[in-house]
Amino acid sequence: MRMLGRGIAAGSAWFAVVLLGACSRTQPPGPARSGEEPLQITQNFTTTESDSGIVRYVLRAKVAKFYAGDVTRAEGVEVDFYQRGQRVSVLHAKQGFVDKDGRLRAVGDVVVNSTEGATLTTQELYWDRAKDKIRADGEFKIVEKGEPLTGTGLTTDPDLSIIEVDANVRGTTLYEKTEEP
Repeated sequence: MRMLGRGIAAGSAWFAVVLLGACSRTQPPGPARSGEEPLQITQNFTTTESDSGIVRYVLRAKVAKFYAGDVTRAEGVEVDFYQRGQRVSVLHAKQGFVDKDGRLRAVGDVVVNSTEGATLTTQELYWDRAKDKIRADGEFKIVEKGEPLTGTGLTTDPDLSIIEVDANVRGTTLYEKTEEP
């Protein structure tokens, strides 16, 4: 097992913790500025982000508001993330923001559930399009097989399989007999 900070043990086949995340910190847009009015409002909105015909995510929202500069601000957001053509996780949040480059930010009670059973919770995160990574700068909690991991600052793949934590990592995980430390 790897010891991290104050004698907290961490390590498991489902994740690797690396201090000081290496994900880009360029973030997509956030809430509208005071006095900014939407150009269009759509209910039951869906958009797909793809690269060379390969789907990266599908965003659905109860309401989407389109602003100047090709910025979309959505409410009641659900996002399916894909890797190699397969859905790997689903995100739920109160709000979501997407710009013309497909950069995505989710805000408010954000929960990401992987198809393998891991759950990430935080208040805000964004998806780094260039690196195909999810990034949360604030506090987070991720649970896999009942084993919680908490910290501040997180970078992970959309399937929540590889996790990089910036600071304050806490958690305990157990090795299965077939695993080597």
